[in-house]
Amino acid sequence: MQRKIGLAALVIVILSGCATTQNQSKLDAAEQGGKSSRLLRLAADIEKQGDTGTAIALYEQAASAQDASAQTFVELGDAYMRAGYPDQAIQSYKAALSRSPNYGPALVGLGWVMVNEGDTEAGLRTLAEGTRSVNTVEAYNRLGVAQTFAGQIEPALATFQQALSLAPNDLDIQINMAIAMALANDASRALPLARKVATSPSASLHHKRNAILVYGLLGQAGEARALSLAGLSTTEVNELLAQAKSFRAKPTVLARAQALGSAGG
Repeated sequence: MQRKIGLAALVIVILSGCATTQNQSKLDAAEQGGKSSRLLRLAADIEKQGDTGTAIALYEQAASAQDASAQTFVELGDAYMRAGYPDQAIQSYKAALSRSPNYGPALVGLGWVMVNEGDTEAGLRTLAEGTRSVNTVEAYNRLGVAQTFAGQIEPALATFQQALSLAPNDLDIQINMAIAMALANDASRALPLARKVATSPSASLHHKRNAILVYGLLGQAGEARALSLAGLSTTEVNELLAQAKSFRAKPTVLARAQALGSAGG
């Protein structure tokens, strides 16, 4: 049985549109003013309003237009992924690559789907190649998350560090690093980083929840409760710590990482 990666625990930076290709999308949209780009803009607006079915139909129309570019098919693939249709997403990313071989955004999208669908080794290769091409914070974060769930902690930390070189104050990247460190029982680095993120004035609830997971993964339940993070109920903290305790009981880094990933899927 293929293992699908859950995304609830580690933060994936999703901006409007595709996390890995937003900047490229803006460039392409500026360069083309034809039917395809107009449909893409309309589809994105409708998707923001919550009408996923209509939005996908418009993305499909954009991809069928004569002026459709590789990026158009990437946008369609991204929309399929957001809607939970990985098979269709794969076909869209492959269509993009047939129009523009080695197109970075398509490789990132395809690699992520492959990893998420259980083809981890091939997916990581594809995702890494695409990430090097697009060189964005979002792509490095996505690659780091995939490496973390594959139990490749040191490569993941190097990838997250590359992301931080582009966005030094990004809390999403920092908490992902802390979780990767915690999975490897690296308390000396994980705990200070998790505390820094959780107590930041910019910390969101998902940052705080993930910080609790870090403490729980390292067996520091008392210290986690002592943080007294605003917005998290006692029940929620206890549930997170219980979940983290079950992950911590796994015998290897890979087993802990897979348990963490499966919990969100």
